[in-house]
Amino acid sequence: MKYDKFSNPRSQIQSLDRAFSLIEILATKKEPIDLKTITELSGLPKPTVYRMLTSLEIWGYVRQTPLGYKLGTKFLSLGGIVQDDLEIRKIARPHLKKLNEDTKETIFLGILDNDRSLYIDKIDSQHTVRLASKVGTRNYLHSTSLGKCLLSGLNDTEINELINRVGMPALTKNTIIDFDKFLEAINQVRRMDFAIDDMENEEGVRCVAAPIKDYQGNIIAALSISGPAQRITDQAIEQKLVPHLVQTAQNISKALGHLT
Repeated sequence: MKYDKFSNPRSQIQSLDRAFSLIEILATKKEPIDLKTITELSGLPKPTVYRMLTSLEIWGYVRQTPLGYKLGTKFLSLGGIVQDDLEIRKIARPHLKKLNEDTKETIFLGILDNDRSLYIDKIDSQHTVRLASKVGTRNYLHSTSLGKCLLSGLNDTEINELINRVGMPALTKNTIIDFDKFLEAINQVRRMDFAIDDMENEEGVRCVAAPIKDYQGNIIAALSISGPAQRITDQAIEQKLVPHLVQTAQNISKALGHLT
């Protein structure tokens, strides 16, 4: 029976570790590094190093020159994506601080990360009772106000495909798990430019969010205000939170080049 190394999880992890070690070696120098030097620095067998470099070259992460190997141009495109996220965070940060000062509640900045929302910035509430979620937290899209705002930038077909992949699990008794009702909620976000999470993602926590748009009008991020339900009341949402939130989202969008 032929042994398939890729059927062994440990083998896969070992291969990844080795590939990343080669990438980090190449990242230490601007000039190309020859195969002999890479082999010596990695401590791996030369055939293994050559095979992995060849695979990385096929994927665009490594390129071979007459003088040796260098990092490939794939890192430029990936770096651009990361840079875009960092740029949004940099531009939005002072606006997040002002919103936090005005509302005293927890402020999140999030983006669409494949089939989840991803927090890329957070400013804690000025109250003693705060939320535990932190930067780097990923949430379902259907159960959060921030996620609804991010999805509102997609068309219904794209939303349907995404929901079919990840499902609509009931995280609380208030989570919307009917797709048609969910689309109604998304259409409401499109009309009103804000979304509400009425304890749909976490018991006792309510949130309100608004989309952030780039110069082309695409929704590239969303901003949310979150807090315990006893503070995030309907009256607070209508009279205080939404006006501040929507204005802040518009200010950030304007800073990104969007003309409202």
